[in-house]
Amino acid sequence: MRQSGSIILMSVVILSASGCAGAKLTEMIRPPYSGPQVQSIAIDPRGGIMGEEIATYLNNGNLKVFDSDQTIQIVRQAGIDEFHINSPEGLEELRNRGVDALLIVKTMIGWDGKPQMVSARLINTHTSEVITGLSWENGWGGNFGSIADRTMRKSVPEAARQISASLLNRIR
Repeated sequence: MRQSGSIILMSVVILSASGCAGAKLTEMIRPPYSGPQVQSIAIDPRGGIMGEEIATYLNNGNLKVFDSDQTIQIVRQAGIDEFHINSPEGLEELRNRGVDALLIVKTMIGWDGKPQMVSARLINTHTSEVITGLSWENGWGGNFGSIADRTMRKSVPEAARQISASLLNRIR
């Protein structure tokens, strides 16, 4: 019993000395969204797996979500390529097809294949203004690559859950 208490105490001391930090989510400082209710969101196809995962959680939040493939089909029918989805013409085409907002996601992957940083912006297709935006940074613990570090770092689904909850909170 005494030995397990010593191990726990030693672990706490090591973690305290080397430091730890959980994932950090920073939202844009803006007044609460007061525009038309966002009922449908298109996912920018350049958002990769993180954009798709956020889309899954947003869909669970009772929003109509156009995944990246659907978004590409909408703009291509209007002769717009996927690199110009957030152009005035792209946003107009999305709006004409019943999309209220476009979600743009950028992800930087860390050394371990987990997301290191994510930025997300929700663009109003009616006004082209940013409804909300945020940045998310993965946690860390102890030394680079240590067990504590691997324990503190979040996976893509965990990050997407936190990001989508924040986005839903801002538009509801």
